[in-house]
Amino acid sequence: MKHNFDVAIFPAKLELKVRSYEVDFQKVVNNAVYFNYFELARIDYREKMDVKLNSDGNFSDGLLFFVVHNDCDYFAPAFLGNELIIYTRISYIKNSSFNFEHIVFNKSTNEFIAKGNGVIVNVDPKTMLPVNLPDSLIQDVLKFDKNVQLIR
Repeated sequence: MKHNFDVAIFPAKLELKVRSYEVDFQKVVNNAVYFNYFELARIDYREKMDVKLNSDGNFSDGLLFFVVHNDCDYFAPAFLGNELIIYTRISYIKNSSFNFEHIVFNKSTNEFIAKGNGVIVNVDPKTMLPVNLPDSLIQDVLKFDKNVQLIR
């Protein structure tokens, strides 16, 4: 079954090639690896917004985010050497959280092979408890990603 998605609404795209250690004994990309792809895509998204990941593992804007939910629907397998594109957008923003949406396109087979979501929560670095997203971050996201729904 072929899937079609409007990639025009995804402001970030990350291209990568499937590496040998991402393939399992069934010779396909292991299902858990997609969550690594999504994490790389989220970092890439923020870097495209000029927020850098420092060598200490923190973002240059000082914000700290935790993933509180991940999901993935798989449509077709990817194999060693396949060239993939991970399209990424933020679909909604709430008070202290937002949702990254990902679509995985396999350039080698010319088909969409997976889609996923990751809910991210902004936390206070001292208390590790959720705190509201800064207005400056919300405004920066809305400038970069035109189709975000604000849910307040």
